Amino acid sequence: MNRTTLRILGVAAGILLGTISAISFRAYRTSRISGIETTSGNPLSNSNAVSVEDEDDDWDIKPPVADPGKRKALASLVASSKQEPKWLKDFEFEDQLGRKISSETLKGQPYVACFFFTTCKGSCPRQSSQMQLLQNKFKDKPIRFVSITVDPEIDTREVLAEYAESFQANPDRWHFLRGDMVYTERVGVEKFFLDGVEKRGHPDRFCLVNAEGDIVGSYVWLDVDERELLLKHIAELIEG
Repeated sequence: MNRTTLRILGVAAGILLGTISAISFRAYRTSRISGIETTSGNPLSNSNAVSVEDEDDDWDIKPPVADPGKRKALASLVASSKQEPKWLKDFEFEDQLGRKISSETLKGQPYVACFFFTTCKGSCPRQSSQMQLLQNKFKDKPIRFVSITVDPEIDTREVLAEYAESFQANPDRWHFLRGDMVYTERVGVEKFFLDGVEKRGHPDRFCLVNAEGDIVGSYVWLDVDERELLLKHIAELIEG
């Protein structure tokens, strides 16, 4: 693993830890206020309410500003990556029909990307079902979908074609891609800023890429609120 990869992994971990910290802090503040209410047996009174001074205290820890879909963080990472000479700028894979699909050929329309493998018995079938729902919802819109396997030895072109058919994938709009595993790991880190892309392993995220080929959002598809946020951001990209 090169120094560039380690650097982006560190950044990704930092974003994750920041999100966890924000959630933990909000939970702490909620439990603190709830505890005061329980002790008094009544709604907060003037004597036990958190004062304005407490809320404005410079020593009080403030949660970070919300970043829906990690759009601000990703914009910063994309800008930084373009200054790195050794950073992967483009990618190319083979799809389920044997066609060469690259980051260049995908430009011109936004797309949603994820990582999976066909023999996965965990989240992958549900993930592909969610991608199918997106394909159906935006069937008349200029957007494409990309699923990249993390088990290329098993997921041959023929296997991917059969898997794609099982989800009624339109081959002109939904590409199932395969390539060398080491290369795939690098694409996961340097193009999609994802941690955990490895052989038969992947994060449960949908990555939203704009028509210029830059990632602009990252969403935990298991989370209902984040799925709704993804739909909103897709619509924004399509409508321009």
